[in-house]
Amino acid sequence: MATRFLSNDSLWSELHARALGAKPVRAAVAFLGKSGADLLPLKNGDALVVNLGMQAVKQGLTSPQEIQRLLRRGVKVFTRSTLHAKFFICDGALLVGSANVSNNSKKKLDEAAALTTDTSAIRRATDFFNKLCTEPVRPEYLKACLKAYKPPVFVSNDMPQKKRRHRRIIEAKVWFISGLRYREIPEREQTSLNRIDRKVTKRRRQPEGTYIDHTHYTTRPRHFAHVRVGDWVINCIADSDGQRFVHAPQQILGEDEYDRGGGKQRYILSTEASDSAQKMTLADFRKRVKAINPRLDTDRPRTMPVEDVESADDILRLWTATGRIAKHKKSATTRRRTAK
Repeated sequence: MATRFLSNDSLWSELHARALGAKPVRAAVAFLGKSGADLLPLKNGDALVVNLGMQAVKQGLTSPQEIQRLLRRGVKVFTRSTLHAKFFICDGALLVGSANVSNNSKKKLDEAAALTTDTSAIRRATDFFNKLCTEPVRPEYLKACLKAYKPPVFVSNDMPQKKRRHRRIIEAKVWFISGLRYREIPEREQTSLNRIDRKVTKRRRQPEGTYIDHTHYTTRPRHFAHVRVGDWVINCIADSDGQRFVHAPQQILGEDEYDRGGGKQRYILSTEASDSAQKMTLADFRKRVKAINPRLDTDRPRTMPVEDVESADDILRLWTATGRIAKHKKSATTRRRTAK
């Protein structure tokens, strides 16, 4: 038995891929909103049970237009007004989680799920699914739902900052950090920096052959809200001539800040770097990463997370474990795409 934990983008990537490839798919989801037929690409022969109750329709929680699209594809759709479960049976796997099929769930909310291949769990889930499928969506009822449907109303993003919701969690194994230049921290701040050094030194995983590096900012960057100790960062740094180099992966030891005087703060990202690490030009990096993550194949890359675990591993493999540039080989991602 294999079980994996999924969250946010990894959850949606897994669900979308399995819904496309599996035959048949059995999906039970409380609400399916706008673009739901795209987010969950069910096919002819698949089955869906969803809350298409009139109350859910009038509140905009389930879109009858999307249900109509699925029916036209040949999907068997059933309604159940008491449904609150979210689980998906795809060939030999069962995914159970919190996510409804909606743009709000995919792009804004923090969602989680467990994916298992345990045959006993799949068998029980299939039995439960079959018991839910008692009321098929018939043309007359769908017509009434289409007439009664009202789009959902969401809170505006223009509301005061203190009333806004928390930002969605981003989980990434690797962060690509761009827009960096070499700047020395003033001598008067060395005491504060030394204090941070002493704290993060205890977190070094390989005290021999590594050193502590710091990236510092005068304003708190957005990615500080998401990076975690143990994540990897790959820095793109411009030298004094403006030429940009991509440095070997460094592992995050911590994120700190201190008062630099005048009511201003300095924000520090501490990392563990290899003594033998090598850097490559941005042009060379682009050639190597193109087949792995096309979003990074640009002359002006931006700071971004690499949330797909397999892609993140492929990027890390561009260097050896000691930070030396690896011989250029076809990535695992590319091999999967070209396999017959």
